[in-house]
Amino acid sequence: MTKEEERKRSINDFYLMALYDIEQGYTIEELEDTLSLYIDIEEYEGCAGILKAINEIKYDTIINIKEKQRDED
Repeated sequence: MTKEEERKRSINDFYLMALYDIEQGYTIEELEDTLSLYIDIEEYEGCAGILKAINEIKYDTIINIKEKQRDED
């Protein structure tokens, strides 16, 4: 796996974890707090994945996001 592939996989892993957190009852505000922590420790792949999830959640529903994920897999 190339470094770029690893980076993309890491971003996707954080994205999926953030979606799971929302599904489990976390709020967008809690995700934003987590995002701030990742910014502080300069974990930019984590930031990218969490931010992607936050943006999608603000404009879509969890069900639609899950359907998109299944279509991509």
